[in-house]
Amino acid sequence: MQAVSRVPAVHYGGVGANESTALLLWEACRREPRSHVVSGLIDSGADLGIAVPASVDHRIAPLLWRALESANRVDSLGADTGALRAIYDTYRMEAMLLIPRAVALAVEPLTAGGLEPVIMKGPAIAARYPLPGLRPMEDIDLFLPLRDHEAALALLGQAGWAVERPASHDDYDSRLVHREVPSLALELHYGLEHPTQRVTALDGEELWRRRQPITCNGVDAFGLSIYDEVTYLSAHAGKPHHAFFRLIWIADLAAVIGHYVEHEEAMDWDGLRTLARSAGCSTLLSAALALARHAGVDSPADLFPLPKNGWRGSAIRQLTDVSWPLTHHTLPGYHLNYALADTPRGRIRILLVLRASGHGIGRRLWSVLDVPRLIRGRLQRRASS
Repeated sequence: MQAVSRVPAVHYGGVGANESTALLLWEACRREPRSHVVSGLIDSGADLGIAVPASVDHRIAPLLWRALESANRVDSLGADTGALRAIYDTYRMEAMLLIPRAVALAVEPLTAGGLEPVIMKGPAIAARYPLPGLRPMEDIDLFLPLRDHEAALALLGQAGWAVERPASHDDYDSRLVHREVPSLALELHYGLEHPTQRVTALDGEELWRRRQPITCNGVDAFGLSIYDEVTYLSAHAGKPHHAFFRLIWIADLAAVIGHYVEHEEAMDWDGLRTLARSAGCSTLLSAALALARHAGVDSPADLFPLPKNGWRGSAIRQLTDVSWPLTHHTLPGYHLNYALADTPRGRIRILLVLRASGHGIGRRLWSVLDVPRLIRGRLQRRASS
Protein backbone atom coordinates (compact mmCIF):
# COMPACT_ATOMS: atom_id res chain seq x y z
CA MET A 1 0.00 0.00 0.00
CA GLN A 2 1.21 3.47 -0.76
CA ALA A 3 0.58 4.65 2.79
CA VAL A 4 3.19 2.24 4.10
CA SER A 5 5.92 3.62 1.88
CA ARG A 6 5.56 7.09 3.39
CA VAL A 7 7.16 5.91 6.65
CA PRO A 8 10.95 6.06 6.19
CA ALA A 9 12.76 2.76 6.62
CA VAL A 10 15.47 2.78 9.27
CA HIS A 11 17.82 0.25 10.79
CA TYR A 12 16.10 0.10 14.16
CA GLY A 13 18.45 -2.25 15.99
CA GLY A 14 21.00 0.40 16.86
CA VAL A 15 20.91 3.57 18.94
CA GLY A 16 17.53 4.04 20.57
CA ALA A 17 16.53 0.37 20.35
CA ASN A 18 15.91 0.38 24.08
CA GLU A 19 13.71 -1.78 26.26
CA SER A 20 10.94 0.83 26.45
CA THR A 21 10.68 0.85 22.65
CA ALA A 22 10.41 -2.94 22.52
CA LEU A 23 7.88 -2.99 25.35
CA LEU A 24 5.74 -0.44 23.51
CA LEU A 25 5.57 -2.77 20.50
CA TRP A 26 4.62 -5.69 22.75
CA GLU A 27 1.96 -3.57 24.46
CA ALA A 28 0.47 -2.73 21.07
CA CYS A 29 0.13 -6.48 20.40
CA ARG A 30 -2.10 -7.05 23.41
CA ARG A 31 -5.72 -7.79 22.72
CA GLU A 32 -6.48 -4.67 24.76
CA PRO A 33 -3.46 -2.37 25.27
CA ARG A 34 -3.21 -0.69 28.66
CA SER A 35 -3.35 3.07 28.18
CA HIS A 36 -1.39 3.91 31.32
CA VAL A 37 1.39 1.51 30.30
CA VAL A 38 1.60 3.00 26.79
CA SER A 39 1.85 6.51 28.20
CA GLY A 40 4.41 5.45 30.80
CA LEU A 41 6.63 3.79 28.18
CA ILE A 42 6.63 6.93 26.03
CA ASP A 43 7.51 9.02 29.06
CA SER A 44 10.31 6.61 29.98
CA GLY A 45 12.02 6.91 26.61
CA ALA A 46 10.30 4.71 24.03
CA ASP A 47 11.54 5.99 20.66
CA LEU A 48 8.63 6.37 18.25
CA GLY A 49 11.10 7.15 15.47
CA ILE A 50 12.13 3.51 15.82
CA ALA A 51 8.79 2.03 16.89
CA VAL A 52 6.90 3.29 13.83
CA PRO A 53 9.06 1.70 11.09
CA ALA A 54 9.45 -1.41 13.23
CA SER A 55 5.65 -1.66 13.47
CA VAL A 56 5.41 -1.44 9.68
CA ASP A 57 7.98 -4.23 9.26
CA HIS A 58 6.19 -6.37 11.84
CA ARG A 59 2.75 -5.68 10.26
CA ILE A 60 1.42 -4.19 13.50
CA ALA A 61 1.20 -0.52 12.44
CA PRO A 62 -2.59 -0.41 12.97
CA LEU A 63 -2.10 -1.90 16.43
CA LEU A 64 0.50 0.73 17.33
CA TRP A 65 -1.88 3.50 16.19
CA ARG A 66 -4.68 2.01 18.31
CA ALA A 67 -2.39 1.85 21.35
CA LEU A 68 -1.28 5.47 20.99
CA GLU A 69 -4.81 6.67 20.32
CA SER A 70 -6.16 4.83 23.37
CA ALA A 71 -3.56 6.58 25.54
CA ASN A 72 -4.16 9.99 23.92
CA ARG A 73 -0.51 10.04 22.82
CA VAL A 74 -0.91 10.35 19.06
CA ASP A 75 0.69 13.77 19.30
CA SER A 76 3.94 12.04 20.31
CA LEU A 77 4.29 10.76 16.73
CA GLY A 78 5.27 14.13 15.32
CA ALA A 79 5.97 13.94 11.58
CA ASP A 80 4.88 10.28 11.41
CA THR A 81 1.32 11.05 12.53
CA GLY A 82 -0.18 11.34 9.05
CA ALA A 83 1.56 8.27 7.69
CA LEU A 84 0.56 5.99 10.57
CA ARG A 85 -3.01 7.28 10.52
CA ALA A 86 -3.18 6.65 6.75
CA ILE A 87 -2.07 3.05 7.26
CA TYR A 88 -4.69 2.51 9.95
CA ASP A 89 -7.48 4.10 7.89
CA THR A 90 -6.56 2.10 4.80
CA TYR A 91 -6.65 -1.25 6.58
CA ARG A 92 -9.88 -0.32 8.37
CA MET A 93 -11.54 0.53 5.06
CA GLU A 94 -10.33 -2.73 3.53
CA ALA A 95 -11.63 -4.71 6.51
CA MET A 96 -15.10 -3.19 6.19
CA LEU A 97 -15.48 -3.08 2.41
CA LEU A 98 -12.98 -5.27 0.56
CA ILE A 99 -12.34 -8.31 2.76
CA PRO A 100 -16.00 -9.38 3.15
CA ARG A 101 -16.36 -9.34 -0.64
CA ALA A 102 -13.10 -11.25 -1.11
CA VAL A 103 -14.13 -13.93 1.40
CA ALA A 104 -17.46 -14.38 -0.33
CA LEU A 105 -15.83 -14.61 -3.75
CA ALA A 106 -13.33 -17.19 -2.46
CA VAL A 107 -15.51 -19.40 -0.29
CA GLU A 108 -19.02 -19.42 -1.71
CA PRO A 109 -18.15 -20.97 -5.11
CA LEU A 110 -16.45 -23.84 -3.27
CA THR A 111 -19.21 -24.54 -0.76
CA ALA A 112 -21.84 -24.24 -3.49
CA GLY A 113 -19.90 -26.94 -5.33
CA GLY A 114 -19.97 -29.28 -2.35
CA LEU A 115 -16.45 -28.59 -1.03
CA GLU A 116 -15.64 -27.65 2.55
CA PRO A 117 -12.68 -25.21 2.63
CA VAL A 118 -10.98 -24.31 5.89
CA ILE A 119 -10.07 -20.63 6.25
CA MET A 120 -6.52 -20.51 7.59
CA LYS A 121 -5.22 -17.36 9.32
CA GLY A 122 -6.22 -14.06 7.66
CA PRO A 123 -9.92 -13.18 7.88
CA ALA A 124 -10.73 -15.98 10.35
CA ILE A 125 -8.22 -14.47 12.79
CA ALA A 126 -9.06 -10.84 12.02
CA ALA A 127 -12.62 -11.52 13.18
CA ARG A 128 -11.28 -12.16 16.70
CA TYR A 129 -9.55 -8.77 16.97
CA PRO A 130 -11.56 -6.15 18.89
CA LEU A 131 -11.87 -3.76 15.92
CA PRO A 132 -11.86 -4.11 12.12
CA GLY A 133 -8.64 -3.19 10.36
CA LEU A 134 -6.25 -4.12 13.16
CA ARG A 135 -5.08 -7.27 11.36
CA PRO A 136 -3.58 -6.47 7.91
CA MET A 137 -3.58 -9.19 5.29
CA GLU A 138 -2.25 -9.55 1.78
CA ASP A 139 -4.06 -12.74 0.82
CA ILE A 140 -6.71 -15.25 1.86
CA ASP A 141 -5.53 -18.76 2.68
CA LEU A 142 -7.89 -21.70 2.17
CA PHE A 143 -7.09 -25.36 2.74
CA LEU A 144 -8.56 -28.34 0.93
CA PRO A 145 -7.13 -31.85 0.53
CA LEU A 146 -5.04 -32.48 -2.57
CA ARG A 147 -7.81 -34.67 -4.04
CA ASP A 148 -10.08 -31.59 -4.17
CA HIS A 149 -7.53 -29.18 -5.58
CA GLU A 150 -8.35 -29.43 -9.28
CA ALA A 151 -12.10 -29.37 -8.67
CA ALA A 152 -11.67 -26.29 -6.49
CA LEU A 153 -9.64 -24.52 -9.18
CA ALA A 154 -12.37 -25.23 -11.71
CA LEU A 155 -15.08 -23.83 -9.42
CA LEU A 156 -13.01 -20.75 -8.65
CA GLY A 157 -12.28 -20.22 -12.33
CA GLN A 158 -16.01 -20.17 -13.07
CA ALA A 159 -16.35 -17.48 -10.37
CA GLY A 160 -13.79 -15.20 -12.02
CA TRP A 161 -10.57 -16.25 -10.27
CA ALA A 162 -7.47 -16.63 -12.46
CA VAL A 163 -4.44 -18.69 -11.54
CA GLU A 164 -1.47 -16.37 -11.09
CA ARG A 165 0.93 -19.10 -9.92
CA PRO A 166 0.04 -22.76 -10.28
CA ALA A 167 1.02 -25.38 -7.75
CA SER A 168 4.20 -27.29 -8.52
CA HIS A 169 6.69 -29.62 -6.88
CA ASP A 170 8.25 -26.52 -5.30
CA ASP A 171 4.95 -25.23 -3.90
CA TYR A 172 2.03 -26.59 -1.90
CA ASP A 173 -0.63 -24.18 -3.11
CA SER A 174 -2.01 -22.34 -6.12
CA ARG A 175 -2.20 -18.55 -6.06
CA LEU A 176 -5.21 -16.90 -7.71
CA VAL A 177 -6.33 -13.32 -8.33
CA HIS A 178 -9.70 -11.73 -9.03
CA ARG A 179 -10.35 -8.44 -10.77
CA GLU A 180 -12.93 -7.40 -8.15
CA VAL A 181 -10.40 -7.63 -5.30
CA PRO A 182 -7.04 -7.01 -6.98
CA SER A 183 -5.13 -6.27 -3.75
CA LEU A 184 -6.07 -9.59 -2.10
CA ALA A 185 -4.84 -12.82 -3.64
CA LEU A 186 -6.27 -16.24 -2.85
CA GLU A 187 -3.87 -19.02 -1.90
CA LEU A 188 -5.48 -22.43 -2.22
CA HIS A 189 -3.41 -24.82 -0.11
CA TYR A 190 -3.19 -28.60 -0.04
CA GLY A 191 -0.10 -28.62 2.21
CA LEU A 192 1.31 -26.58 5.09
CA GLU A 193 4.97 -26.30 4.14
CA HIS A 194 7.56 -27.29 1.58
CA PRO A 195 9.12 -30.72 2.26
CA THR A 196 12.55 -29.17 2.84
CA GLN A 197 11.01 -26.91 5.50
CA ARG A 198 9.13 -29.69 7.29
CA VAL A 199 10.38 -30.16 10.85
CA THR A 200 7.07 -31.12 12.51
CA ALA A 201 4.46 -33.85 12.13
CA LEU A 202 1.64 -31.33 11.71
CA ASP A 203 -0.65 -32.68 8.99
CA GLY A 204 -2.85 -30.34 6.98
CA GLU A 205 -5.34 -33.02 6.00
CA GLU A 206 -5.68 -34.11 9.62
CA LEU A 207 -6.45 -30.52 10.57
CA TRP A 208 -9.00 -30.42 7.74
CA ARG A 209 -10.66 -33.62 9.00
CA ARG A 210 -11.16 -31.94 12.39
CA ARG A 211 -12.62 -28.77 10.81
CA GLN A 212 -15.54 -26.98 12.44
CA PRO A 213 -18.30 -24.87 10.86
CA ILE A 214 -17.76 -21.13 11.26
CA THR A 215 -19.19 -17.90 9.89
CA CYS A 216 -16.52 -15.53 8.60
CA ASN A 217 -17.53 -12.05 7.40
CA GLY A 218 -21.07 -13.32 7.03
CA VAL A 219 -20.00 -16.31 4.91
CA ASP A 220 -20.52 -19.93 6.02
CA ALA A 221 -17.23 -21.80 5.90
CA PHE A 222 -15.00 -23.96 8.07
CA GLY A 223 -12.27 -23.23 10.58
CA LEU A 224 -10.11 -24.88 13.22
CA SER A 225 -10.77 -25.56 16.88
CA ILE A 226 -8.97 -23.18 19.24
CA TYR A 227 -6.37 -25.86 20.04
CA ASP A 228 -5.68 -26.81 16.43
CA GLU A 229 -5.57 -23.12 15.58
CA VAL A 230 -3.08 -22.17 18.30
CA THR A 231 -0.87 -25.14 17.40
CA TYR A 232 -1.00 -24.30 13.70
CA LEU A 233 -0.39 -20.57 14.23
CA SER A 234 2.64 -21.34 16.42
CA ALA A 235 4.08 -23.77 13.89
CA HIS A 236 3.43 -21.34 11.04
CA ALA A 237 5.11 -18.44 12.87
CA GLY A 238 8.15 -20.45 13.83
CA LYS A 239 8.69 -22.62 10.76
CA PRO A 240 12.17 -22.34 9.16
CA HIS A 241 11.07 -19.85 6.50
CA HIS A 242 9.56 -17.53 9.14
CA ALA A 243 11.44 -18.03 12.43
CA PHE A 244 9.15 -15.65 14.36
CA PHE A 245 10.39 -12.56 12.50
CA ARG A 246 7.00 -10.75 12.56
CA LEU A 247 5.13 -9.65 15.65
CA ILE A 248 1.76 -9.87 13.88
CA TRP A 249 1.89 -13.65 14.33
CA ILE A 250 2.19 -13.20 18.10
CA ALA A 251 -0.56 -10.58 18.10
CA ASP A 252 -2.70 -13.22 16.35
CA LEU A 253 -2.18 -15.61 19.26
CA ALA A 254 -3.09 -12.88 21.74
CA ALA A 255 -6.24 -12.12 19.74
CA VAL A 256 -7.53 -15.67 19.30
CA ILE A 257 -6.68 -16.88 22.82
CA GLY A 258 -8.04 -13.70 24.38
CA HIS A 259 -11.25 -13.94 22.34
CA TYR A 260 -11.74 -17.59 23.33
CA VAL A 261 -11.22 -16.94 27.04
CA GLU A 262 -13.48 -13.89 26.90
CA HIS A 263 -16.34 -15.48 24.95
CA GLU A 264 -16.06 -19.24 25.47
CA GLU A 265 -14.18 -20.73 28.43
CA ALA A 266 -10.77 -21.15 30.02
CA MET A 267 -8.03 -22.71 27.93
CA ASP A 268 -7.20 -26.37 28.47
CA TRP A 269 -3.44 -25.89 28.53
CA ASP A 270 -2.75 -29.57 29.24
CA GLY A 271 -4.78 -30.54 26.21
CA LEU A 272 -2.93 -28.02 24.07
CA ARG A 273 0.42 -29.38 25.24
CA THR A 274 -0.66 -32.94 24.39
CA LEU A 275 -1.80 -31.89 20.93
CA ALA A 276 1.50 -30.10 20.21
CA ARG A 277 3.48 -33.14 21.32
CA SER A 278 1.53 -35.39 18.97
CA ALA A 279 2.21 -32.94 16.14
CA GLY A 280 5.94 -32.76 16.88
CA CYS A 281 5.91 -29.02 17.51
CA SER A 282 6.20 -28.70 21.29
CA THR A 283 9.21 -26.39 21.08
CA LEU A 284 7.54 -24.17 18.50
CA LEU A 285 4.41 -23.89 20.63
CA SER A 286 6.39 -23.23 23.81
CA ALA A 287 8.41 -20.51 22.06
CA ALA A 288 5.28 -18.91 20.61
CA LEU A 289 3.59 -18.85 24.02
CA ALA A 290 6.73 -17.45 25.66
CA LEU A 291 6.61 -14.58 23.15
CA ALA A 292 2.87 -14.20 23.60
CA ARG A 293 3.35 -13.68 27.35
CA HIS A 294 5.00 -10.37 26.44
CA ALA A 295 1.67 -9.55 24.75
CA GLY A 296 -0.49 -10.45 27.74
CA VAL A 297 -1.26 -14.14 27.13
CA ASP A 298 -1.36 -15.82 30.55
CA SER A 299 -0.11 -19.31 29.73
CA PRO A 300 1.60 -21.52 32.36
CA ALA A 301 5.34 -21.45 31.62
CA ASP A 302 5.95 -24.68 33.56
CA LEU A 303 3.79 -26.65 31.12
CA PHE A 304 5.69 -25.32 28.13
CA PRO A 305 9.42 -25.56 28.91
CA LEU A 306 12.10 -24.51 26.44
CA PRO A 307 15.69 -25.67 25.88
CA LYS A 308 18.03 -23.94 28.31
CA ASN A 309 21.43 -25.44 27.59
CA GLY A 310 23.97 -25.38 24.79
CA TRP A 311 23.53 -24.03 21.29
CA ARG A 312 19.73 -24.39 21.40
CA GLY A 313 19.42 -22.66 24.76
CA SER A 314 21.42 -19.63 23.63
CA ALA A 315 19.15 -19.12 20.61
CA ILE A 316 15.97 -19.54 22.65
CA ARG A 317 17.11 -16.98 25.21
CA GLN A 318 17.65 -14.41 22.48
CA LEU A 319 14.31 -15.24 20.86
CA THR A 320 12.29 -14.89 24.06
CA ASP A 321 14.05 -11.76 25.31
CA VAL A 322 11.83 -8.70 25.45
CA SER A 323 14.12 -6.96 22.93
CA TRP A 324 13.31 -9.51 20.18
CA PRO A 325 11.16 -7.12 18.07
CA LEU A 326 14.23 -4.90 17.59
CA THR A 327 17.01 -7.52 17.52
CA HIS A 328 15.48 -10.41 15.56
CA HIS A 329 17.73 -9.72 12.57
CA THR A 330 20.87 -10.44 14.66
CA LEU A 331 20.17 -14.14 15.28
CA PRO A 332 21.06 -16.31 12.25
CA GLY A 333 18.04 -18.16 10.95
CA TYR A 334 19.79 -21.53 10.85
CA HIS A 335 20.67 -21.21 14.56
CA LEU A 336 17.07 -20.49 15.54
CA ASN A 337 15.66 -23.13 13.17
CA TYR A 338 17.96 -25.72 14.74
CA ALA A 339 16.90 -24.66 18.25
CA LEU A 340 13.18 -24.83 17.48
CA ALA A 341 13.15 -28.35 16.01
CA ASP A 342 11.70 -30.85 18.50
CA THR A 343 13.63 -33.93 17.48
CA PRO A 344 17.15 -34.91 16.43
CA ARG A 345 15.63 -35.87 13.09
CA GLY A 346 14.27 -32.35 12.62
CA ARG A 347 17.59 -30.78 13.59
CA ILE A 348 19.44 -33.08 11.20
CA ARG A 349 17.05 -31.96 8.45
CA ILE A 350 18.01 -28.32 9.12
CA LEU A 351 21.68 -29.22 8.82
CA LEU A 352 21.10 -31.25 5.66
CA VAL A 353 19.39 -28.28 3.99
CA LEU A 354 22.23 -25.98 5.05
CA ARG A 355 24.85 -28.37 3.71
CA ALA A 356 22.99 -28.97 0.45
CA SER A 357 22.70 -25.21 -0.09
CA GLY A 358 26.47 -24.86 0.19
CA HIS A 359 26.17 -22.69 3.31
CA GLY A 360 29.57 -22.54 5.01
CA ILE A 361 28.12 -22.93 8.49
CA GLY A 362 26.28 -26.03 7.31
CA ARG A 363 29.53 -27.70 6.30
CA ARG A 364 31.21 -26.76 9.58
CA LEU A 365 28.32 -27.97 11.72
CA TRP A 366 28.12 -31.17 9.68
CA SER A 367 31.70 -31.84 10.65
CA VAL A 368 31.55 -30.66 14.26
CA LEU A 369 28.33 -32.50 15.11
CA ASP A 370 29.33 -35.60 13.10
CA VAL A 371 25.91 -35.79 11.44
CA PRO A 372 26.57 -39.09 9.61
CA ARG A 373 27.18 -40.70 13.01
CA LEU A 374 23.92 -39.23 14.35
CA ILE A 375 22.01 -40.60 11.35
CA ARG A 376 23.58 -44.06 11.71
CA GLY A 377 22.70 -44.10 15.40
CA ARG A 378 19.12 -43.19 14.66
CA LEU A 379 18.81 -45.96 12.04
CA GLN A 380 20.31 -48.50 14.45
CA ARG A 381 17.87 -47.53 17.21
CA ARG A 382 14.97 -47.82 14.78
CA ALA A 383 16.14 -51.28 13.64
CA SER A 384 16.42 -52.55 17.21
CA SER A 385 13.02 -51.23 18.33
